[in-house]
Amino acid sequence: MPAAGAPDNRRELSRRVRIRLVGVPPTIRGILADAASRKPIDLIETDPPFAGTRRQPAAAEVVLAVTPDPNDCATASALLLRSGAARVGLLTPAGRHLVIYDLARRPVVVADLPASELLDLLCRDVGPL
Repeated sequence: MPAAGAPDNRRELSRRVRIRLVGVPPTIRGILADAASRKPIDLIETDPPFAGTRRQPAAAEVVLAVTPDPNDCATASALLLRSGAARVGLLTPAGRHLVIYDLARRPVVVADLPASELLDLLCRDVGPL
């Protein structure tokens, strides 16, 4: 517990949500980075995605991966299992269509969201690890 009058830095750190980017093109990555800079979100870049079959340590609460078919439940399930994340977002290469999967397996389909709203939706009800 911090001394009286001292800032509680742990509180700010504990509210940040980490999003692991997998295969996100530089243009979309830049737009997301700009939007994330104004939110309690840290973007973590990963390429190539989760090499091998071993489960990777949970370093992010959310994984955002680019794929030609964001409705591919098998890809989402594999990323959820290997990443240890609570939520996976599959985004088309153009960045226009997103399907969000979580451990409850209820996909949410959205299209044409601004980057800021996309990040809000990905992080909604997800707390830091």
